[in-house]
Formats: sequence, C-alpha cells, structure tokens
Amino acid sequence: MSATNRNKILRAMTLVALLPLAACYEHTISVGGGAPQAPLVFDHWQNFWLGGLIGHTKVDLEEVCPSGRATIEARQTFLNGLVTALTSGIYSPTTVKVRCQRGGRADLELDEADVAAMVAQPEFLLWVGVDMPELSDEVAAAQVALLDR
Repeated sequence: MSATNRNKILRAMTLVALLPLAACYEHTISVGGGAPQAPLVFDHWQNFWLGGLIGHTKVDLEEVCPSGRATIEARQTFLNGLVTALTSGIYSPTTVKVRCQRGGRADLELDEADVAAMVAQPEFLLWVGVDMPELSDEVAAAQVALLDR
C-alpha cells in the first residue's frame, strides 16, 4: 500500500472518529405553559467540560422572563460540536436560548373592599384548604367576621 493511500485512509478514519463529536442534540423545557413562538430574550453559550460531564446551565428566569411563561432550549449546534471536536471533548459548549412571553407580573392594588369580596367567596376557603391547610380555621373565622359586618 502506498503512502498516499495510507494518508487517505488515515484522514478518512480520523473524520469518521471525530464526526460523532460534532453531533447535534436539543433539550426543550416549557415553563409556565411555555412560549415557543415568543421573542428570543437570551442566547448564549454555556461552558461545559469533559464531554459535558462538568458544568451546569444557570439562567435566572425571573430576571430574563418576568412573565413566568418561557421556553428554554439547550442544544449543541454544529458549531458547538465542532469546537468540542477540535478540543477533543475537553471543552464542550452548549447554546442556551430562552423565549419569553411578553408582559410582566401585574402591579395590582386592591382596597379593603376588594380583598373582603375575594376572601368572602367560598372558593377562597377551598383554595386555602388545599395550599395552606394550617390557615383554614383562621380564614373560616375571617369569613364569618366579614359576614357579621
């Protein structure tokens, strides 16, 4: 076998060996119902090491998406895979994108009558019983006091 043929075979084997390192993958997480078609508000590389074994993705979702409805996409793009292959898997970046539904948390001001009307509803006591059962007796007493007014 000639040296030229050996070099061609060696290059082909190297390419075949490195090709899996350039593979792409994607994880999608929906928060608060998700927002897959919403505007992109975060698009950064996250650093991982040793083939992705070391490192973590950290995005402050409350800061990036105050509405609470977001879709988070973590993927290894072709470019991320190429960098991983060139560093033999020592550095393995991942691209993280966050799409966020517009709008923020409502700044709602309620007066005493509005609060009393909400608390007087029978559904309110049911909600408290499910989420905060230790307050059920106190809420029931408050409802009776509101009715006595």
